[in-house]
Amino acid sequence: MTRYLIAGGSVLDATGSKPRKKTALFIEDGRIARIGKEEAVKAHAAKVCGTDYRTIDATGKTVMPGMIDVHVHTSYGDITSAEELNLYASGEYRALRGALNIRKVLRAGVTSLVDPGGTWRVATALRDAVNAGMIEGPRMKVASQYLTTYNGIGSVFPTWVEHPVSAFSVMCNTRDELVKEVRRQVRDSVDVIKVSGDGDVLRSEGGMGGSLTLDDLKAVSEITHLLGKRCTIHARGRRAARDAVEAGFDWIIHASYIEKEDIDAFLETGTPINPTLVLLMNIVEWGPDLGCPTPILEGLKRELDAAHENLSRAHEAGVTMMAGSDSGQSSVPYGEWHARELEIMQDVLGMSAMEAIQTGTRNAAFALGMEDRIGTLEEGKYADVLVVDGDPLADIAVLQDKERLDVVMKDGEVVDTATPLPQPRIYRWEKPQRIWSDPRTATQEFVRAEATRKPEWMVRKEKAGKAKRGAGRGLAQAAE
Repeated sequence: MTRYLIAGGSVLDATGSKPRKKTALFIEDGRIARIGKEEAVKAHAAKVCGTDYRTIDATGKTVMPGMIDVHVHTSYGDITSAEELNLYASGEYRALRGALNIRKVLRAGVTSLVDPGGTWRVATALRDAVNAGMIEGPRMKVASQYLTTYNGIGSVFPTWVEHPVSAFSVMCNTRDELVKEVRRQVRDSVDVIKVSGDGDVLRSEGGMGGSLTLDDLKAVSEITHLLGKRCTIHARGRRAARDAVEAGFDWIIHASYIEKEDIDAFLETGTPINPTLVLLMNIVEWGPDLGCPTPILEGLKRELDAAHENLSRAHEAGVTMMAGSDSGQSSVPYGEWHARELEIMQDVLGMSAMEAIQTGTRNAAFALGMEDRIGTLEEGKYADVLVVDGDPLADIAVLQDKERLDVVMKDGEVVDTATPLPQPRIYRWEKPQRIWSDPRTATQEFVRAEATRKPEWMVRKEKAGKAKRGAGRGLAQAAE
């Protein structure tokens, strides 16, 4: 491995300490071997290896930990519909496509991620390939298909359609089925079990009321922890989130509708929340330009308002927040908006810039079970490092500008962010087979009012109507 000396920068170590100016890092064997004043660190490097290291000049820049995104769906493929997610593209193609997409994530400064569920066994394959050195990507901890009932977010098709094996979820409508599926997924080498606890604004049935009992969730938590794994849950509504905390789930995803009296349970158990507000914010802001239906926009606005009130209160009380983007969907494509979640934490939940940065570094390391190895810049930890041309404490949005990420380093090796990535074509079978995207149909009323080309008989009729109306106006004028 190459040794590096990063010198001249202001070190923001994400422990909560103030940045240290003109502080250097010496990196050896993929870890941070020494942090301190430049002269002392240079002397240490010379003693260890003479001049056998490369110097990275960070003068006037910020040196900070690589970001951690605890909510990236590596198998999705920037989906635009449920059919595209659940039916189209084989597992083999998704894995190859995913190998490219996780490179985008890494280049955006995300050196570690959690994939909380997806299709086939794509995420475990990508994780293993990264760990084996076969492909380039962030460090990964992964789940497999969500465990869902007919009434959870994982159930997207009518009951008369057989639930496809290619879906991002597996149907578990009894407690025995839930426990059996946990055992199967652990046998298939997942790190995390993901449960679909309730619905979202896209579903009129099921909704936010919760689809599993407390005893169901306890059964999942017990067997998951017995087998040495962690469990998380999609829980936008209050009941599923509250019950999951009581059942011992390791962290809660969303939790937008928790209430004031639920906060003590989070504090007593130390259970973190992963809000993933950037997914909602991007749809609300740009959905109208991209044809998002009004009912969805209105529902997401209501959830954002609820999250602002409820999660701000939870943060103020001391509940730990972890940053995640829900990347892999059309409003949050891979490699684009991971750091926007930090800005939203600051603007919507009222965090300081340091607190917001910690949600995507120190706090998020918990979800990988690697708090002692990643998330902060400390001696002995993995050298996951960003050199940022700017000061995130003054303007946290600088982390979204990939051109301002001068250096992305993972495991002590500099990531190539300059060579253009392939831009693959999109096959027809990857997308919904729609005739057109506008929900309106070609009725005669539509053609008459909106279409640029009209049948000849309709044109003649319109001309005749205009002529008749013109003649009528002429007679009226003559009568006057």
